[in-house]
Amino acid sequence: MWKKIFIVVLSLLFLSSCWESEGTSADTEWLFKFKNSDFSIQLPSSWDVIDNDDNTLPNPSNGVIELAASSKTAKSGVKNNILILSDTLNSFTTSKEFSILNSVWASRDYVGYRQLESKELLFTDDEASVLYVFEAKYNLDTPSLKFLQTAYVCGQNKAFLLTIAVSKSVKDLSRYEQLLSSFNCKVKSE
Repeated sequence: MWKKIFIVVLSLLFLSSCWESEGTSADTEWLFKFKNSDFSIQLPSSWDVIDNDDNTLPNPSNGVIELAASSKTAKSGVKNNILILSDTLNSFTTSKEFSILNSVWASRDYVGYRQLESKELLFTDDEASVLYVFEAKYNLDTPSLKFLQTAYVCGQNKAFLLTIAVSKSVKDLSRYEQLLSSFNCKVKSE
């Protein structure tokens, strides 16, 4: 189920082409809060939320694309982006466990996968997960990118997979970690 969603992540990021490198200021003036009925997250004000009115986003075979957003401009042909997918879980797991499992899938599905880092990520509401940073390609024809990926299990049965893709030239990832840690689930338990 999540492997199919993971493939959709790859497809969406490939369709968006590439991502822009942005500054690394810790200043929050560059942020706006995206909200829907299930979650909220801070995004850079220089990014556009991608609506699917023209059906440019792929339809996942399982799960739902909750959010797709990318920078408005490209630097060196690359635009930064975020994709958030959700799905219903059949059994209870934690955010940490789900993130670890997803990392195993990522290492098998990406071309040239090379993990750079893994560390605990604490969301602003104190939910703990694991953040994986890796370099990889979607396929043999695409450039290698740097990915930040984590998961958040909301309540007993809803999981969110959060993926940010940036140019390999981006050295300071703290701003993107800040974006991911701002994710907040609106339904804590069921």
